[in-house]
This record gives sequence, C-alpha cells and structure tokens, in this order.
Amino acid sequence: MSSKSDFYPSAALNCAITSTAGSFDPQLPLGREAGTALHSTSEDLVPPGIMMLEGGKMRLNFMAAGAQSVAAEVHRQRYELEKTQGGLWTTVVDGGEGGFCPVMFFVDGVEVLNPLAPVGFGASRPINYADIPQEEDDFFLCKDVPHGSVTQEFYNAKTTGTVKSCLVYTPAGYMKESSGQYPVLYLQHGHGENEQCWVHQGKANFILDNLIAQGKMTPCVVVMNNGMVQKEQDGLRVLDVERIEQLLLADCIPFIESRYRVKTGKWSRAMAGLSMGSMQTSAVTLSHPDMFGYAGVFSGFVSPRKGRFEGCDFLKALDDKESFQREYKVFFRGCGREDLVAIESFQADSAMFAEKGLAPSECPVHVEKLYHGEHEWNVWRKCLRDFAQLIFK
Repeated sequence: MSSKSDFYPSAALNCAITSTAGSFDPQLPLGREAGTALHSTSEDLVPPGIMMLEGGKMRLNFMAAGAQSVAAEVHRQRYELEKTQGGLWTTVVDGGEGGFCPVMFFVDGVEVLNPLAPVGFGASRPINYADIPQEEDDFFLCKDVPHGSVTQEFYNAKTTGTVKSCLVYTPAGYMKESSGQYPVLYLQHGHGENEQCWVHQGKANFILDNLIAQGKMTPCVVVMNNGMVQKEQDGLRVLDVERIEQLLLADCIPFIESRYRVKTGKWSRAMAGLSMGSMQTSAVTLSHPDMFGYAGVFSGFVSPRKGRFEGCDFLKALDDKESFQREYKVFFRGCGREDLVAIESFQADSAMFAEKGLAPSECPVHVEKLYHGEHEWNVWRKCLRDFAQLIFK
C-alpha cells in the first residue's frame, strides 16, 4: 500500500513539471473525496495526475472510485495502476530520456483525459503529457532572458470562407518599438494538431527567446497557422491540407504584412513545418521560390505522399541545381534516427537529392541533420533551434 508521502514528495520534485509545462502551474488538487467539503483543510486531497520523482520517473495518479481497472501508456509501454484507499489509482513509471512525454490514461479500457494532469493536443485529440526536465537539454526552457510576446490573431480567409486563427510571436522589444521591420517565419505543426501546439508543446517562443538573447539568431516574427485546413463538401466539413498554400498566400501573409512591421522580400520570408507541416512547407516553398528564401522540413517529407499533394509538380524545382542554389539560401531537412513514421521517406528524399547533385556535400544550401529520437517534440524542438540559427543571415 502506498503511503501519503508517496503522493506528496518534496516540493522541489513535485513542482519540477511546472518549470516546463505549457501552463506553468498545472491545476492543483481539486479537493477531498466526493461528499466532503471542497475547501476542507484536511490532508486527504486528490494529488496531481502526474508528479515528478527522482531519476526521471513519474508517479501517475487517477481518481476513479467506481472503476474496475485503470491503466496508462507511456512510450508505448502499458502500466496497470493500483487502486488505493479512497478510490485513487496510482503507479510509478519511467519517463525515459525526458523532454515531452505523452501519457495516455485508460479507465476500464477506454482512453480518457486526466483532469489533474497537463493537457495538450496531438493525434487529432486532446492528450495528457509530462514535460520532464533534461539536465543537458535546457534550450527550450523559460529562462531569465528578455521574452517576446505571443498574440492570437483572427483574420477573414477568403480561401475557406471562414475566420481563421493564427498565433504570432514577436521578439522582445517589438511591442515597445514604433519602427523597424523584421523578417518573418511561417511555422506549421503536424497532422492532428493545431496552431497552439508550437507554443504550448513545442516551446517555440522560449527557444527563440533564448537564441536571440544569446545572439545566435536574427530576431524575427513567427506566424503559426492551423494547417488542418477544412472545407465544406456535401454538407460536411472535411480536411483539405493542401489548401494551406492558398490560405497563406492569399489570406494570411497579406494580413500579417498589413498588421505587423515585417519585411516583404523573399530573403526576409521563411517557412518551416513538422511532419504534415513539412510536406506543406516543401510544396509551398518549392512552388513559390519568388516568395520564400528559406525552408525547414522537420521529420521530414519533400516528395508527395499518398493522398497528399499527388499530381503536384513542385519537385521540378530540384531539377536545376544552379537555380535551386540561387533561389534558396537554406533548405533544411531534419529527422529522428528512430522515427518510425518519417525516416524511410527522409532517406528516400536524401537519395533523390543526391541523384540530382543536391546532397549537402555538393550543395551548401541543403542542410541535413539526424537527431536521436522518434516522431516527437524532442526532435522538432531541436530542428527549430538549429534551423532558426541559419535563416535571415
């Protein structure tokens, strides 16, 4: 039987998740068991859903007094939680190598959200997650440096006939200035995610804050759109992710350039994305070399995939080596070595680039990097970190 001290370890460890979680302060315990006073001073409180322990381990807690079973999945390993007094289910799991770690809870075999654990978004649904501190990798943490701002904007999109939302990062000092223009990066998420993910899960704003403070990158504005573009068809709303091209060029870019102090030339405009967003980035930037001078393909598709951008001819931009090197200053491709989703396509694209004389050893604008990791934020954060240091030079 677990003791009370197991659920409430030292304050330093218990709060470790708050230094990296998107909300900073995960919801504190809601109160005592059902039927007792909400604001009781008793110590019989429901503990947080995820609590950090020493050595990268986590205690998972789930209050489900009437459940027959509670389980959790972490890094594709399933754990059965033990029922304790008062209907609290709990277990200790290994967080792996740290960083962003999805945690799926199952009550009587049904996947559910834990309301007392951090909530993010992925795979087309809300998910619980932990963000486990990593001593050697702290480039994405909120540090004591000047911080930029993240603003949610709404604009009318003729492309979809709807009002669209985007997040806009402006570097520290932008809001106090009345003049001065910045280059702009259009940054896309992956399939099943939304425009919030690069901030709340990717920590893009903190990554950029830290790089700018260190003098490692050119300060820029970053625009994050929802790439899961929808359209109406036969009375239903369906996905049309290829429409991101029209959404950006016809709606979003004009909106940003009319509202923000951004430079408008191709050498001051970049696009990058992860997974589905990488495919969108490849299609858009290779189709419009007059608009974009930099491209970032994170985990990592250049060639059209089945059901995505089939029939498009943007790969023709790779047929002329001299033109490719003239039109792009950086074409960055990165992927996790253990990425079961993208590594085969990434390697096939590498072979295609080599066949066309565009391997990194022959074409300086083509940058290729492999990272330790899977199809995950721990890789995508590093991709953004490295790509951001190459652009707008």
